[in-house]
Amino acid sequence: MSYRDEWFKHNQSDHGWYTCARCGKKIRKADVDVDHIVPQKYGGSDHLYNLQCLCKHCNRSKQASMKDTVPDLFRMNRDRAVKSVKRHLKTTGKKVVSGVVKAKKIVKGK
Repeated sequence: MSYRDEWFKHNQSDHGWYTCARCGKKIRKADVDVDHIVPQKYGGSDHLYNLQCLCKHCNRSKQASMKDTVPDLFRMNRDRAVKSVKRHLKTTGKKVVSGVVKAKKIVKGK
C-alpha cells in the first residue's frame, strides 16, 4: 500500500472534502497532495506522523523546504499523541490525572 493510500485510510474526509494543512482551503481527494513534512530528500519517512494534506499550490510552494518542519510535525501529531495516551490509559486502567492535565495544557499551548 502506498503512503498516499495509507494516509487516506487513516484520515476520513468531511463528506468528500479534505482541508489543506497550510492554507485551510477545502479540496477534493483528487486534488490532495499527501506531503512529507520532513522531505524524503532529507530522510523523511512514509510513516503517518510525517504526512500531511496539502493543496497543490501549497505543496508546490513548500517544495523540499525544512522551514516549517517542527511546527508542522507538532500540529499534525499532537491529536494523534493525545489519543494514543488516552487509549493506553484506558487499556491499562492506570490513572495519571496530573499527567493528562499537563498534556492538555501543553496541547492547548498554555
